[in-house]
Parts: sequence; C-alpha cells; structure tokens
Amino acid sequence: MDMVDLTPVEPGAGVPPWRDPRWLAEAVAWIDERLGAVGLRRSSIPALRGRMWSVVARVPVGAHGTVWFKANPPGSAFEPGLIAALGQWAPGMVPPVLAVDTERAWMLASDAGSRLHEVLDRDPDPAHLIPVLQRYARLQRDLSTRTGELLALGVPDLRPTTLPERLETLLADQALLAAIGETRSEALHGFLPKLRERCALLDAFGIAASLDHNDLHPNNVFGSGDSGLVFDWGDASIGHPFSTLLVVLRAARAHFGAADLSRLRAAYLEPWLGDGYRLAELERAADLAIRIAPISRATTWRRVFPCFAGVEESNASVARWLVHLLASDPLGEFELA
Repeated sequence: MDMVDLTPVEPGAGVPPWRDPRWLAEAVAWIDERLGAVGLRRSSIPALRGRMWSVVARVPVGAHGTVWFKANPPGSAFEPGLIAALGQWAPGMVPPVLAVDTERAWMLASDAGSRLHEVLDRDPDPAHLIPVLQRYARLQRDLSTRTGELLALGVPDLRPTTLPERLETLLADQALLAAIGETRSEALHGFLPKLRERCALLDAFGIAASLDHNDLHPNNVFGSGDSGLVFDWGDASIGHPFSTLLVVLRAARAHFGAADLSRLRAAYLEPWLGDGYRLAELERAADLAIRIAPISRATTWRRVFPCFAGVEESNASVARWLVHLLASDPLGEFELA
C-alpha cells in the first residue's frame, strides 16, 4: 500500500499518476469543484492509496465526515459510468455518488459506513450476508435485459463463449508462462478442450448473461442485510451470472467454514427458480460457472495503470488464478509450486 499526500514530485519515466504534479493538480481541482457543487468543502489534504488497479483518496469534509475519490486505470475506466447507471437502475445497491467524470474515469462518492467484513468479524452469521446476496442476484437477473447497454458503457465481455479465446491469449504471454511454470503451463494448454466443453454445457442451460461484479466479498460491501451496498465494481464484466459465486463462496468459507456454503449457494440461486429451473439444475450450472470463473479473475489483473504493466506482481496474480482451473476444488487454495 502506498499512502501519500497530494504533494507533487517531479515525474519521471513511467511515473505513477499520483506522483505526477499535473495529474495531482487536476485531481485536486476536480475534487474541490465537485464538492463545491454539492455544498461541501474539504477540511484537509486528502490521503491517497495507490494500487495497480485504482487510486483512492479519503477526503475529509469537516463536520460532514468523509467522501471518497477514486481514479480507475484504462482497463476499468468504465466503472464511473457503470456506477452512475446502477445508481439509476438500482439505487439501493450502490453507495451514493456525488460526481463522475467518465472521460478521466474519476468519481466522488459519499462514505457509506462500515464494511460487512467488520460485522462478520464480530458476529460470523450468514444471515448478515444472505439478504445482500439475494438482492444482488435479483439485480443480476434484472440486468440480463441490459447487456447491450452495459457493453456500451465499456464493461468487458467475458461471456462463456469468449473464455477459451481469453485463455489462449493469456497463455501466449511468455512472461506469464514463466510465472505459471512449465508443468502447469502445459496442463493449462491441455485444459483448453475441456474448457470449451464446459463453456458449451454452461451455455446449454439457457441462463442469460448479466453483470458479474467479479470480486464480491464482505470487504466490498458497506453495511449488511437489506441495507448492504455493493461497491468497487472495477473488476466487473458481462458473463455468466453464477461466476460471481467463485469469490463469494471462497470468502464465505473463510468466515463461516464449509458447512454453510450450500445454504449460501441455494439462497443466491433462489431468484432463478422463478424461471422454471429446479434447484438441482441451477446447482449444476453454478458448479460449471465456478470452474471456469478463474479466467475472469485472471483477466482483471491485466487491468492496471500503464506505469505498472507487466510487473511481476500482476503476472503472479494472473498465474495464481489460472492454476485454479486445474483444481479439483476451485473454492480451495491452489497455489503455485
């Protein structure tokens, strides 16, 4: 984590944006302008957290508390526009947004309180998560009619039919293959026919593609229950909705253990029972979706700021997700040798 204030320093080759005085000056001016438009004023210098996938600043606004500034890299520049759209389509699912700049991929949002993981740390009861999960599932089901609009916003297309080509592209990267290792690289190349088969089987269920948050876990939810708000949509994609369960259930296992996973999965799948599916069918589809979802997770690690492109950390993260394709239990840990 890189915590810095907004004091400019001289830029150099490949300088991170939050170290570029021109970028910093623009960001501060935009923050002040947008706060002024809603009757707020920052009370001190914001503190930036710079990571490969975003820059986030906590902006104190005196007695009014805190607002948050976020800047997305080019690979997830769609997020501010997506958040603005979700604020109209499902205002009870995302934090209130004060301003967005879709050209620069910036947004300013109100603080929405504590995160769900803090609630679960105090009281590890799945009842805190289930209402959020079911509301999110209903949102996915509703948004299946808006895939064209979502794609037009720039949300990446990771529907099952696209995933074999995505994997082939990743496996053509020699630096990534070095991070994966020779034995597992060969295994992943050999996995391609099985991947095509699994994608075709999943498509045959006829469950419509929709928005997949792609990183839904308790640390990306403000509040809990019926008032929980899902944030950090920079990893989102258009894909099989059940792919969401890869991260959801991995996080749930960490909080609750394995015993509650079936209950959580059934609660998530419940909205699709209204489409005439039996729960056993939906569970089979969910198993297939979870098994191919590591490709979606891997692609998100290519969405970095230009100054970070090709770094070892990115390749290591992509590799860790891809090897989950070879695991008998994709919800378990399966690390590089």
